[in-house]
Amino acid sequence: MNKIKKWIITVTLMLIVLATGLAACAPQNTVTTAPLDRWDENGLARNEAGNGNSQAVSVRNNAGGPGRRGPGGYGQNSGAAITPLSGEEADALQKAILEEYGALNLYQSVIEQFGSVSPFSQIVQSEQQHVNALTRQAEKYGIEIPANPGLSDPPAFSTLAEACQAGVNAELADANLYDQLKTITQHEDLLGVYDSLQSASLQNHLPAFQACQ
Repeated sequence: MNKIKKWIITVTLMLIVLATGLAACAPQNTVTTAPLDRWDENGLARNEAGNGNSQAVSVRNNAGGPGRRGPGGYGQNSGAAITPLSGEEADALQKAILEEYGALNLYQSVIEQFGSVSPFSQIVQSEQQHVNALTRQAEKYGIEIPANPGLSDPPAFSTLAEACQAGVNAELADANLYDQLKTITQHEDLLGVYDSLQSASLQNHLPAFQACQ
């Protein structure tokens, strides 16, 4: 009888020790986060956490100094603080805005003469986006945005082909100006914008105007 009691006590103690050991080895609740590898439309990095939930992580805008260019060449967010533009860079940005105003006004005048004709009806919308991209940069750096002077003497075209030739000349002038502005610009985000707008002029707008002559 005593042997049975001793055996029961021994087994009970072994079970207690085993249960305690298992509890100590049980995994703790942890959350593992993956690298920041997604970006939303607001410039927020999407952090895909190990628990299946997405967390938005705010990232400061890369406003100055060397850095990587993001999709579309508009400047990659890198956490760098804003570095003021030099006087030359500020003047260059204002010249770019005025140049895009000129193209926008020209194409609008063609639409007023000939109606909503292609490719002017499409390209005039793109030119407004160009103006918006540049004015956003000016606002970011605290640079005065020049007013749109309009066309003091709108050209009168006898044919749509003549208007298209004027479009060719305007896009070539845009591209040449950006070549000049990039030589005096150091900020990577501005260079990215200039590259993007110049590419749109040469690869999209220019061929469209050449085809309609």
